[in-house]
Amino acid sequence: MAAKLRSQWDRDGGLGQNDNALKFLGQDYESLRAQCLQSGKLFEDHLFPCTTSSLGFKELGPRSAKTSGIRWMRPTVRKRGTRGRSLLDGW
Repeated sequence: MAAKLRSQWDRDGGLGQNDNALKFLGQDYESLRAQCLQSGKLFEDHLFPCTTSSLGFKELGPRSAKTSGIRWMRPTVRKRGTRGRSLLDGW
């Protein structure tokens, strides 16, 4: 009951909203973004690698027909000032 109340209070306080997001395994968007911009490299999430094992197990496991042929892709990234929005714009 205490955990349920705490969770409700957190939600009522805005926890999990865009301006008060929960950090996935301690990852912080702003610091990750700054690292990528400084290094000039695209973000690669070592906590969610591009492997079929990241998708799940049983029906979505590595040898599942449902996951065969999956192609891991990155969105197109444009620099500021180019036409359209980009991931670097905070999309």
